[in-house]
Amino acid sequence: MWKHLEILKELGECRIVSAATKPVGTGWTPEFRAEIERLGYTVILREESCVMSVSQVLGIGYAAICKALGLNRAFGHSNPYHRYAFPAEWWKKCAEGADLAVINYSYWSWLPCTCPKVVVLLDLWSDYMWEGPAREIEELSNADIVVTISKEEERKLNGRGVHKTFWSPPVVKQVDLPLNDSVGCLGSENRFNIEGLRWLETASRHLKIKIYGSVSKHVVGVNFEKMGQYGDTLQPYKDCGIILLPTSEGMGVQIKTIESLAYGRAIVARKGAMRGLPEGQGAWVEVETPNEMIDAAIHLVEDNDARACQARAARNYYHAHLDADLLRAELRDKLLVTARTERQAVGHT
Repeated sequence: MWKHLEILKELGECRIVSAATKPVGTGWTPEFRAEIERLGYTVILREESCVMSVSQVLGIGYAAICKALGLNRAFGHSNPYHRYAFPAEWWKKCAEGADLAVINYSYWSWLPCTCPKVVVLLDLWSDYMWEGPAREIEELSNADIVVTISKEEERKLNGRGVHKTFWSPPVVKQVDLPLNDSVGCLGSENRFNIEGLRWLETASRHLKIKIYGSVSKHVVGVNFEKMGQYGDTLQPYKDCGIILLPTSEGMGVQIKTIESLAYGRAIVARKGAMRGLPEGQGAWVEVETPNEMIDAAIHLVEDNDARACQARAARNYYHAHLDADLLRAELRDKLLVTARTERQAVGHT
């Protein structure tokens, strides 16, 4: 999201339209808002000009019931909690005079615009939710551009008839770090990462592995060292020259895959872990079983040349596909061209 906001501000005046409270709003403390406004953004919050509607109250109730019952797949494209969070007329008024409207998440792709509309698709949730993709595809088809972070999800959209797409994954600046023979794995404690950890723990081969992030609370294997939370994003990559990526389930792109490439680590990835990225071209070692992952990691620990070669391949891949400056420039150009389909010069975004 910050990548888009920074680019939009470069193009002209940028208004952030959001919600301070539920439904969907969170995090807009007075201090945070003041900081954002100091950066030059205009912040418009729903609560300042709208009273809560019956639809929004029903949506909050729907979300509470579904969460209480563990119905996490009940939040499809039409779910009332997300769908009615922003009144259409209020949104239209907020977007008046804009050259471009950028909407994060497909839930609000139905909102009307008098200017070109860009929808940023962070995850293709309809493939996970019970509702399915039909309505989401119908409404995404009305966008001037759908920005995806995943190549795989872009292909799915194209196959379903949404052809105005643009791939723009998360940006991570390259950092050159020393390469060592320590082995690490990282992640939050979402269910996909926990499944990946459990999968890795079934390996019969043994290797000392450092586990970073909140997923480390779920470690039960004797060969795993719990490193816990870390304040410095670079810490796991500074500590470990070899990174294991056992999480294969989920949607979108895992940011740790891009970080591992940007920081030139020797990567061993379970099949599916590098989803959403262009073909690997040898930039990582792909495996299908826990024992294969441990065997590949042991080889990289013991063979300095192989480890260095794998790290170079990761850096080369990063420069070819994920260079932060190139990705930002390409997205900026795409947004600028899209805005200029309506006007010849960008004034407000």
